[in-house]
Amino acid sequence: HEKLSYVEAVTLLADRAGMELPEAQEDTGYQQKKEYRKRLYGMMRELALHYHQNLKTPEGKIGLEYLEKRKILGQVNSYGLGFALDRYDDAYQFLSKKGYTQKEMLDAGIIRQRDGRVYDFFRNRAIFPIQNHFGDVIAFGGRVMDDSNPKYLNSGETYLFNKRYHLYALNQVKKQRNLSNIILMEGYMDVVALAGIGVKNAVASLGTALTKEQAKLLKKFVNTVYLCYDGDDAGQNASDRAIPILQAEGLTVLVIEMPDGMDPDDYAKAYGPEGFAKAKSAALSAMEFQLKRLQLQYDMQNADQIVAYATAAVAQIGKLENELEKERYLRLLAGQTGLSIQSLQMQMGRKAEEILHNFPEDEQNLVKTEIDDESKLFYLLLESPKLAEQFANAPQEQEIFQNQTYQKILSYMKEQIKRGILPTYAEIISVFPEDSAILGKAMEVKMPIGVGAEDYAETLLKKIRIARLEENKQQLQQKMLQAQNAAERAAAMREIGQINQQLHKMK
Repeated sequence: HEKLSYVEAVTLLADRAGMELPEAQEDTGYQQKKEYRKRLYGMMRELALHYHQNLKTPEGKIGLEYLEKRKILGQVNSYGLGFALDRYDDAYQFLSKKGYTQKEMLDAGIIRQRDGRVYDFFRNRAIFPIQNHFGDVIAFGGRVMDDSNPKYLNSGETYLFNKRYHLYALNQVKKQRNLSNIILMEGYMDVVALAGIGVKNAVASLGTALTKEQAKLLKKFVNTVYLCYDGDDAGQNASDRAIPILQAEGLTVLVIEMPDGMDPDDYAKAYGPEGFAKAKSAALSAMEFQLKRLQLQYDMQNADQIVAYATAAVAQIGKLENELEKERYLRLLAGQTGLSIQSLQMQMGRKAEEILHNFPEDEQNLVKTEIDDESKLFYLLLESPKLAEQFANAPQEQEIFQNQTYQKILSYMKEQIKRGILPTYAEIISVFPEDSAILGKAMEVKMPIGVGAEDYAETLLKKIRIARLEENKQQLQQKMLQAQNAAERAAAMREIGQINQQLHKMK
């Protein structure tokens, strides 16, 4: 019922039965960590109850009024909502009296320390306990009761909590029988608001940056996920980024659109259960959503722009594996653009060998050969706007790329980033249609499982630098063998020695 891996299931059952696993019995370090974690869970549960009880006090009345104003008073008990009093040490004093130490509170992210003094992390905020999918309280989220910033404040990474591995309210959603789909939202306020209109299968990614680990967690319980992020540009961009992450785990993705930039919380209150059910039934498929977003980048009254959109859209549709789905979306595209489906099919069906004639010989080899580290790094920059921005602001990194096409495209990306624009893959392929084969090859790269984009980029940069140094070393060794005199040999040997030192540090 919990849908755990074998190891997770065995560990959980042993825990519930009060038994120790054989290898754990002899591992004192494991025992100490387990006991410490258990104690922190107890502390977090005590604090969650304290925050909840605060709503019943005169000081906490302001919190209760806020929850009533947000129309989520009916969810206070089911989600364990509470209130952090407007005192700098309320939680600290409460837990100290319960026998918990300052170190334990710091490890759980309940308090902060500055200039030798400690203070509560959450003050004068509505509190949303965050639980793992077993139901243990592992963190908190706090919402201010006015429009001051930061509006939302979440626990940082702690001994118990790493956001990338958890989804708000999954512990409740997974208990439902015949659970066929899950609605993925941005924040806990959206989830609680939906519960208020009777929609109980929503979870939150605690921000728009969905992780592979969260996608894997969803896959344990359902095969279909409805994305329901805010209707503004930030929310729509987040949906764009989330789609491939969810699809990589084999999930079917549908997108519920929020009108006029509304967020789901406001929409639920404005339109109620019937309105939300209507929005869900009208959800777009992932490809429909992506094509709709792509189309916004083009002037559909301009013939050249229509062709550019069609070219980018065909590239997007070409990523689908199912041939029937490809045909369906090509027909949709034909209707949007007025182009014949035959011409769109021809564009999609062009062979790599035909395209190669348009490129210099060195670029032909790049397309034909196995994907190299330079292409992998280039792909990451195309896929990750944040990474591309970091790369653009580090001029020394530009020299990493030897391929002239990559240099040209990265130069364009850098100029766009300077103007405050993060260029999308669709935009790049429309600006550089002559480089579609090179771009297509780079887009075939798959991220290693369990590795973040920034970490993978660092690994690739290191490998590329090492490869460059090894190439230089080989050239110098050849130069040393061909040296005409002792001075030339000595100079080459010195350079080889310097390269060896660099390689030693890097390896």
